[in-house]
Amino acid sequence: MRRHANGEIEKDVFIDGERLNYSIDTQAYLDACKMGFHMKVAVQKDIEKHFTESVSEFLGRHVTLEEIKQAIIKGWI
Repeated sequence: MRRHANGEIEKDVFIDGERLNYSIDTQAYLDACKMGFHMKVAVQKDIEKHFTESVSEFLGRHVTLEEIKQAIIKGWI
């Protein structure tokens, strides 16, 4: 999270002060969840894969989901 000069708080993923341009289609996710547990899990796995690939591309090196989880806790990746 970071606070803008106007007082708004932006809640996003920032790496070295740069915003990672990443989002999911929330409505599509909710619609998939309505199709059952297996569909929900499949979509979550797809989101994890795409997010990990996006972070790897942003950093210019391969990053694992576990590294991302640790970075959320420690603040470093």
